[in-house]
Parts: sequence; C-alpha cells; structure tokens
Amino acid sequence: MLNALKDEGYRLTGPRRALLRLLAETHSPLSVQEMHLSVNPRNSDGTIAEEAINLVTVYRFANLLVDLGLARRVEFGQGYYRYEREEPQDGPHHHHIVCQKCGRVEDFHGCDIGGLTARLEEEKGYKVERHQLELYGTCPACQHNPPTIRRTSGGRLVAAAA
Repeated sequence: MLNALKDEGYRLTGPRRALLRLLAETHSPLSVQEMHLSVNPRNSDGTIAEEAINLVTVYRFANLLVDLGLARRVEFGQGYYRYEREEPQDGPHHHHIVCQKCGRVEDFHGCDIGGLTARLEEEKGYKVERHQLELYGTCPACQHNPPTIRRTSGGRLVAAAA
C-alpha cells in the first residue's frame, strides 16, 4: 500500500502511516470511529489524550484508499461503513458472517461462487469482475446468552427486547 500511494504522488505522513499499519495488522473491517480510536493515544479513563489524527483525516484517508482500490468499503446493515484491505478476487480472499444480535463480524474463506458467476455471465452477458458476500445470522454466544443490548440500523446501542 505504501508504494501504491507513493506511485500516485501522495505523501506518506505520520497519520497515513499509522492508518496503513492499522489496516495491515487488523483482520476485521473497521469503522472510521474504530480507526480513529485505535490510532490516537488514550488517557487512563479511556478518553482520547490528544488528538494526533483527527476524525476528518481518517474519513478522507479511508475514502482515498477506496478510490485508489487499496481498500474496500463494506456495510453490514448497521448504518455505517467499515473499511478493510482490498484483496485480489482471483486469489485467496475472504467474506463475512455477521451476528444480527451483537454486531460481531467474522471472516470466512471459500465461497464456491464460480458456478454461479459462470451461469450469470452466460445468462446476463455480464463479465463479473468482483463479488462480495455477507451472511447474517446469530453467533454462538448470542444463541446461548442473548445480549441485553443490540445495535440499531443507525449503529446506536439500545436495550434489546426481552
């Protein structure tokens, strides 16, 4: 990612390096707010100590990475986007399974979508270039112990219905 940004003429500032490192080390999609909290130091009470990288910078950089094809934006019906590294579609790549109760997102590999893709290309005349697959359900933890809070479509946490 560093070289791709340099090749496009973008400076590799400290905030950009921190955000790139975070995306490279994280194995699940992150919201802009999660990225912002992760790259800024915190006080002992959990609040941001000093905002070294402001929220607008994180938004702009995440969207720049999407525009350059270095990251992809995913949305799981929670009212906000998450971002993760882009992967080649013709090689190993992953998809997501999302708990509708607690919002947990897990990666899974293997989608066996080749037959469907070939059929759609034949029937519809499209040349399929990429795909994205999300499955929704209830995770094992929520099946055994239903959460007392849930996430709304706007991303807010509210008390779960009894």
